[in-house]
Amino acid sequence: MPATPARPELGPRGQAGAAPLTIRLIMPHEVNHVLTAVAEAAGEVFTRLPWAEPPKKARRVAARLAADAHMPGFTLAAALHGDQIHGFAYSVRCSRLALLASHLPHGDFTLKELAVLPTARGCGLGMRLHDAVLAAAPATSWWLATHPRAAAALALYRHRGWRVAAIHKHRDQTRLIMLREAD
Repeated sequence: MPATPARPELGPRGQAGAAPLTIRLIMPHEVNHVLTAVAEAAGEVFTRLPWAEPPKKARRVAARLAADAHMPGFTLAAALHGDQIHGFAYSVRCSRLALLASHLPHGDFTLKELAVLPTARGCGLGMRLHDAVLAAAPATSWWLATHPRAAAALALYRHRGWRVAAIHKHRDQTRLIMLREAD
């Protein structure tokens, strides 16, 4: 997929009038080149409420992404300004969440992570990343897990046709398992 402008008036760290952000699919063989930037973005996003992860744990998203890069159906979309990542989303073919929600798996995909830097929010970047990842895969059922108090993420997902399929509690964490069925 060729890079496309996300919002021409938004530049690095949300500054107006700078060069545009682009959304680009990152191929599995390119993943190692973006891991540091993904770790930094995840550290900035997932240390904030509602996730409030410790920085080291938040940055582990990059390690999971690297491990998943060789899985079937791996897709990584990045919002780039030059070599700076302002957001990313990735998915793999996986039915684990379907099973947790007591659904029979059918070659499902899981949207594993979607993150947008706080300074790049409010201009539809999350939606563009979401759409780029889903468009790169065949029409099928999609799953994700998110924090029940992630208001902006929940609004995006509901607007894009997701529904809560189950509530998963593990130790002291509660996550909503959401489903978006094939059109």
